[in-house]
Amino acid sequence: MLALVALAALPPISLTGPQDRTRYELTRHIVLYHTLTLEPNLFDRALFHGHTYSDKAPGMSFLAVPAFELERATGVAKAPTEWEAKGDLSLWLIRVLTSGVLFLVAVFVVGRLGERLVAGAGAATAAIFGAATLATSLAPTFFEHDAAAAWAIAAFAFAWLGRRRPALALAGFCAGTAVLFQYATGLIAVALGVYCAWRHGRRAGWYLLGAVPPALALGAYDWVAFDSPFHLSYRYVANAYTESQRHGLFGIGVPSLDGLRQVLVGSRGLLVFSPVAVAAAVGLVLLWRRGERAEALLAGVVTLLFVLLDAGYFLPYGGGTPGPRFLVPALPFLALGLPCALARFPRSTVALALASAVLTSVDAVTWGVRPSLDTSWLPSRDEISKTVWVWLGPDRNVGAMLVLLCALAAVGTGVVARARR
Repeated sequence: MLALVALAALPPISLTGPQDRTRYELTRHIVLYHTLTLEPNLFDRALFHGHTYSDKAPGMSFLAVPAFELERATGVAKAPTEWEAKGDLSLWLIRVLTSGVLFLVAVFVVGRLGERLVAGAGAATAAIFGAATLATSLAPTFFEHDAAAAWAIAAFAFAWLGRRRPALALAGFCAGTAVLFQYATGLIAVALGVYCAWRHGRRAGWYLLGAVPPALALGAYDWVAFDSPFHLSYRYVANAYTESQRHGLFGIGVPSLDGLRQVLVGSRGLLVFSPVAVAAAVGLVLLWRRGERAEALLAGVVTLLFVLLDAGYFLPYGGGTPGPRFLVPALPFLALGLPCALARFPRSTVALALASAVLTSVDAVTWGVRPSLDTSWLPSRDEISKTVWVWLGPDRNVGAMLVLLCALAAVGTGVVARARR
């Protein structure tokens, strides 16, 4: 099932973009020049005392260092000016070895937690999360959201299943590391801290202790770049969105009804491409009624917080993306409702899962070549991304069909496993 999820999620190759360049340039400059200062011509940048830095959380750039070193050793590493704009193999490898790998980690952890909740539902839960949600479309990208989701759900797994102090320390470490990738996951870190205090009492101090190393790492980065451990890169954004970013908290204001509409049912809304999210939400209610109230409450609160956060942001889809990407770290928590939904409403949940797999696959192989301001729901016939299969012979249409078939096969494998159990 994991192999099928990988084949469904990782092959698409989206166009190169500003997000790739700013993160990749930080990786290159760390390795080649031992500096955090970047070239001044980047679109996504932070400007401080006349020097240019990446305006993103540094986690993805740090994570890409081993992958970049591997590409250097094999002679395939490139500077951004050498990338093929319509899909570069070198950049795709960096994406897969960072976001792609952690995406599969998240799929595995979600599956194991699902199995813990309802025996036999683990494979189906993992498959639906991995092949039928927004996390799927973001897996082969250099965006940070899937990586942050992996660290966040791993933190919950250690906090929930761990009984000893090292497990709680690992929970804190994972939660703190998630913040290195996406600052907003600090909300999850706080929620998990409250959960640990309720569930483990005094031992929750080990959770806080585990969060210290990544907090120090982020503080050290900010201190070197921005002269203070408490000044995040978003404070110094210098691009076309600078003024919008300065309103509210780094561009996040009070959630609006129009923002909620865009996040949930807009042209690229969560429920448009993943209607199975409705079943997952119902499943969290069932989980509460079953007695796992703290876990259901945590998952529900995290999901709600990130929906509201995205609805309050001045750009809910974050530009040219497959959907409301800022809420992706909450999707593994929402997926914890799937096991109960599969047990209580198997036919409806499976039908929604299969429909979501089809819709998500269409989104995954088209969003990367669609204009960022394109608000149409269905793409045109010529808006299909290149996939890795192109280098093996099949054209774009065949590659897109292979992605769809693997997504359906992944969900089908999980459903069959559940039915047999």
